[in-house]
Amino acid sequence: MRKTCLDLNDNQNIEQRNNCFTAGEMNTKSTPFLFHGEFASQGLGTLDVRITSDFESLRDAWLALEVDGIYSLYQRYTWMKSWFEKVGQPARLTPRLIEISQCGKPLCILPMGLRNRGPFRVLAWIGDTHTNFHMGIYTPEFLQNAKPDDIRSLVDFITSQIDSADVLELCCQPVIWQGHTNPFTFLKWQEAHNHAFALELNSDFNSVLDHKNGPRKRKKFRWQTNKLKDVGGANLLIAKTVEDVDRILNTSMEQMSRRFDRSGIWNRFEDIGVGEFFREIAITELNKTEPALKLYGLEIDGELQATFSGGISQNQFSGCFISLTDGPYSKISPGELMIYLVIEDCVKQGLEVFDLGRGEERYKTSWCDVTIPMFDTAIPLTKRGILFASYERTKAAIKRLVRNNAMLWDFAKKVRARVYGRV
Repeated sequence: MRKTCLDLNDNQNIEQRNNCFTAGEMNTKSTPFLFHGEFASQGLGTLDVRITSDFESLRDAWLALEVDGIYSLYQRYTWMKSWFEKVGQPARLTPRLIEISQCGKPLCILPMGLRNRGPFRVLAWIGDTHTNFHMGIYTPEFLQNAKPDDIRSLVDFITSQIDSADVLELCCQPVIWQGHTNPFTFLKWQEAHNHAFALELNSDFNSVLDHKNGPRKRKKFRWQTNKLKDVGGANLLIAKTVEDVDRILNTSMEQMSRRFDRSGIWNRFEDIGVGEFFREIAITELNKTEPALKLYGLEIDGELQATFSGGISQNQFSGCFISLTDGPYSKISPGELMIYLVIEDCVKQGLEVFDLGRGEERYKTSWCDVTIPMFDTAIPLTKRGILFASYERTKAAIKRLVRNNAMLWDFAKKVRARVYGRV
């Protein structure tokens, strides 16, 4: 039977060497791991690789990595586990959580899962389109010391242990995160059709405004404030109770549903379990210093005219979704007013970065002074996976062409609304 771990270096002790075992010894009732073996790398030495479908078995290692690791809001254990239980599991996604450690210290976790795409079995990041940034969670040392050949060989080693996968499809990955190069850029990849946008913050809100056309923003804010005087102005509601969560989320879902219907966009927020997921995580994180989900509502004349949600991780606020009224108050641009007040709140909290996620929109580029380049990966793992990977790469290239051409993108949106719009 083929060994699942590689030979250890001579300078490692006999006890470590005796930990080498065969694949047939992995799948036992005493362990939650589907695979456990060793991998010899050039830059990092011998690594311990474990694959499991059980979140709880990795909880301690995951939380340890969150202390000073490199990751985004969307790789937090709270977010990932809740999303899988509420959304991934009903969609028949099978987790494949990969832990890489050395001498008992976790170096990284790759939160992946298997799902069906037609007749193909796809290995992808967990989180689907409800995640703006897909990646692993790493120690800085892992990212600094891992060589390109190490990553390529390690990915080959891992995917060879996941029997049923036809293709490795990894979308929406930042090229660089927190100053570190994403190790998956060492594989074959292509530019994503949507990049992400962020704003660097400091302790002075006025200087933050001046990053992008500060005088215009101040003038519009004064105009909006004056317009709303007769109805008592605008109030920024921050969810602090379960009642607040329900009010803001229900309004968000209603407003987004109308917008998606009108635009002919597939509403992924109507997928099974999505509403439950956001509600659970918002309630669980209420009143925490760095909540995985924080809800805002813009109240005008007693009604929520806009909502905004995001989470905080490592002094960065990551926006998740925004919704706007299509009623009379839409004329005063409640979305812009909402973002103005939310960024002001983030500055008061002492946060360092504010991001609005993927997808170029006017309201994002009017605020954000940093573009976060994104990339996608589609690598066949079987002969039949070659067809799927080729299709995905071609589709992504066409999307990129359309998205990067203003005339084509405007035309595509009009056609989409006419063909698929329901309002």
